[in-house]
Amino acid sequence: MLSKRLFAGGLALACVAACLSVPAVAAPNADALDDPAVKLAPETVPGLEKSVRVRRDLQNAPHVFALNDHDALFMLGYVHAQDRFFQMDVLRRTFSGTLAALVGEAALAQDVQFRTLGLRRGADATLPAVMSLPSGVWLEAYVEGVNAWIARGELPPEYGALELTSLEPWTAVDSLTLAKGLSFGLSFDLDDIDYSLAAGTFAAVGAQAGFNGLALFSEDLYRSAPFDPTVSIPELAPPVAPPPPVALNAPASIPGDPSAGTGRLSDYLDARALALLHRYRERAGTISALAKALTQRDAFQGSNWWVASGAVTDSGLPLLANDPHLALDTPATFYEAQMRVRTNGDTPFNIVGVSFPGTPGIIQGCNPWICWGSTVNALDVTDVYLEQLVLDPASGLPTHTLFRGTMEPVVLIPQAYAVNVVGDGVADNLVDSGLGPLDGGLTIVVPRRNNGPIVDLDLSDPTAPTAISVQYTGWGPTFEIQFIYELARATTIEAFRDALQSFDVGSQNWAVASRDGSIAYFTSAEMPLREDLQLLGAPDGGMPPWMIRDGSGTLMHEWLPASTTEENRALPYEVLPFDEMPQVVNPASGYILNCNNDPVGTTLDNNPLNQLRVGGQGLFYLSPGYATGLRQGRLARLVDAEMAGDGTFSVDDFKRYQANAQLLDAEVLVPYLSAAFAAAGEAGANPALAALGADADVAEAIARLGAWDFSTPTGIPEGYDAGDALDGSTMPNQMEIDAAVAATIYSVWRGQIVRSVIDGTLAPLGLDGFAPGSSLSIAALRHHLDSFDVAGGVGASGLDFFAVPGIDDAATARDVKLLSALRAALDLLASDEFAAAFGNSTDQDDYLWGKLHRITFDHPLGQPFSVPAAGGLANVADDLPGLARQGGFGALDASSHSARADGVNDFTFGSGPSRRFVGTMFPNGPFADQVIPGGTSGVIGSPFQADQLRLWLVNEYHPLLWSPDDVVAGSLSFQQFFPPVQ
Repeated sequence: MLSKRLFAGGLALACVAACLSVPAVAAPNADALDDPAVKLAPETVPGLEKSVRVRRDLQNAPHVFALNDHDALFMLGYVHAQDRFFQMDVLRRTFSGTLAALVGEAALAQDVQFRTLGLRRGADATLPAVMSLPSGVWLEAYVEGVNAWIARGELPPEYGALELTSLEPWTAVDSLTLAKGLSFGLSFDLDDIDYSLAAGTFAAVGAQAGFNGLALFSEDLYRSAPFDPTVSIPELAPPVAPPPPVALNAPASIPGDPSAGTGRLSDYLDARALALLHRYRERAGTISALAKALTQRDAFQGSNWWVASGAVTDSGLPLLANDPHLALDTPATFYEAQMRVRTNGDTPFNIVGVSFPGTPGIIQGCNPWICWGSTVNALDVTDVYLEQLVLDPASGLPTHTLFRGTMEPVVLIPQAYAVNVVGDGVADNLVDSGLGPLDGGLTIVVPRRNNGPIVDLDLSDPTAPTAISVQYTGWGPTFEIQFIYELARATTIEAFRDALQSFDVGSQNWAVASRDGSIAYFTSAEMPLREDLQLLGAPDGGMPPWMIRDGSGTLMHEWLPASTTEENRALPYEVLPFDEMPQVVNPASGYILNCNNDPVGTTLDNNPLNQLRVGGQGLFYLSPGYATGLRQGRLARLVDAEMAGDGTFSVDDFKRYQANAQLLDAEVLVPYLSAAFAAAGEAGANPALAALGADADVAEAIARLGAWDFSTPTGIPEGYDAGDALDGSTMPNQMEIDAAVAATIYSVWRGQIVRSVIDGTLAPLGLDGFAPGSSLSIAALRHHLDSFDVAGGVGASGLDFFAVPGIDDAATARDVKLLSALRAALDLLASDEFAAAFGNSTDQDDYLWGKLHRITFDHPLGQPFSVPAAGGLANVADDLPGLARQGGFGALDASSHSARADGVNDFTFGSGPSRRFVGTMFPNGPFADQVIPGGTSGVIGSPFQADQLRLWLVNEYHPLLWSPDDVVAGSLSFQQFFPPVQ
């Protein structure tokens, strides 16, 4: 480990004088012979109150030593802008809906959507509330620091490529908009659109074709139950509620209860409404940031953490591991930093970890008393409504919505969009888009929806105009900045819990380890309470909150208005009390695990709406579903093995878990494939099945899968696998090569079997356009295989998912499907589709996983700014772009791709660990390692743009320096900043 760290740091030391984007290097610091840092020329920076010291470590991460809070945050803003301003500018413009003014017309459609959604409107509403809190000082100082760097007039190179010659000043609303946008990406969902379209279409087709369309939706395909049932806090499972005594106006069955018959959605969700939903889905689906929201439960992003108390660690001290999964772009999402305030009036603090450039503070990290990490929690904090409009007869534009017979005014906001004309050779050439009112030039806000927007509308019938509105907890004032402020000085788990009362949107599962020996798990963010679920104990009209809801007030689909004023509540609605949220402190097991899974088991029976709240008042509803459980299930198996061994965890154990790239779905599904092959060899087997069993290629593939440990090494010399040498000299051994072949065969088979069983059942009914996404599909596949002995492959809908023409025996048909998918996978691997990787070879030894499983680290402007090229690394091949990397669908070392992947570039991935952290809490503070997938700098050509990437690719780390002595000993450079002389 030491030699690898020296290698990574040595490269940076060798070129600091030539490459570091700071003033020229002065003579070494002769006053501190034990100080290895290069002393840089001091700077005078207007806006500072006192002098500030900044040390850059071997990764060029800044360690800010200040005398007060203002200067610490000022300097964080300064170094953020110095290293990452273009990233900050792209993010503020993305979430403000002004990106086209930077990058051109290609961003205009996205601008319309984000301007409509209104994250910046929410930031505007948040600003006066935040500025009245202590965190307002942080925000203001941070903004001053960003603008102090902008005042230097140093444009990042991207602006030259965009023909822009100046930078817009940073504002407090910019930081709040960026914070809103980051929370939005983790919590906002539009699953309601897809779910409503699927359920409504399935119901209509089923009524005509004679199958139960709602059961096809809720029981067969869009299941709430995960692939793996492992939960985080099994002892907190809430009690199951009795079924409601009446039907509650239900035209449709309640999800999870297919016995109610096919039902009718047409009384509520008619063909016209479905057409409107479909149009909006098509429009939003072209915007990458919203396409993810449309399929939030199937998004590949997520996170992992696990935490153990000293009772089960080899050191006797608490141990925490965390790897949040976000987009793997260039530059990296996170920025490593430390802030230390010593004296001069403000209470001292010392906080280190990772920050989001553009926002003040450290979001994940450590102070001397606690370390913390997080994963996304899938709280359902978004509802989509079908609204009835009233139009102005003169203009034809909406003026009101109708709610329970009363006209309620909407708010109309005119919009204008500037577009940068890139490539005409004219600097700063911005033109007006000229968009009309209904094309984005007018935003319509519904005050009742937490001031949420109308995102699409249907005016084809002026006598009954309708629209889709979106209610979300993030549209109004929220106080996450205050949470970050309070983290800096939180000295106990109880103080951390208190700080979470300000974390209002962007729900997370938080793990905390304290130097007093305690560990804890808390869920954050405000969860709105719905009328029907609390007052009726069931979804009114049979329409649950994850489908489009009635905006007219005919059904009880509103969020309950707040009946009292509470100090820490941001929403003007009733919310689930914090004490009822999933949480535990010092569990008897001594450890807690979370990988975006169901924390307490509300979805394991496939019905998220049949558990009671504490005291029995209303339903305990959190989410329609969680991550599919593959990472959590794999982690639980690793932990169980450890407990069955020596019964303790070490730092190396936790790092080994973060590097685990075995596929849990393969461990579960390969035995079904092997059993099918065994049945094919039995005497008297059906001829079609026997022919598959006699296929030599199929037999070879089955043997390879049977000997496989479900790991996913690249198998190629140019690939990156956990434990490889940093200099790329590691060659794959035969065991790794064999596993790489098996990983390829299985992963291509997965795509074929999902397409056969799921899509192949829907296609003859004209429903293949409503097939569920990857996670839902793989969970549904397991459900139908596991329940086969009882159901024979026939779902609750009455559809047979394993039907094969000409084969009457259900088990034979299932086995033919399984083996036919394997034969199809082998044919595909030898086809032209995969020729770039395997050259049409039929030799299975050639099917090495690294040729398919690749990653690129994309920059918003593409090449030459993206990695590999920008990081000095090479593509696998000219026609195989990206870096070969271990992992695969659902791997704990997150690196997922589509479960339906069937092309040479379909197995690439673009999200995964944006930070890996493993830390021990000693009595005097943390000792930790971490790594990010890139580097501190976002400036092309900087030696710190991708200097950590090799560490990340092979699952290595660097020390997280925290104590002043360690920071000095590990410094690369040292610089002092002074206020102007008064």
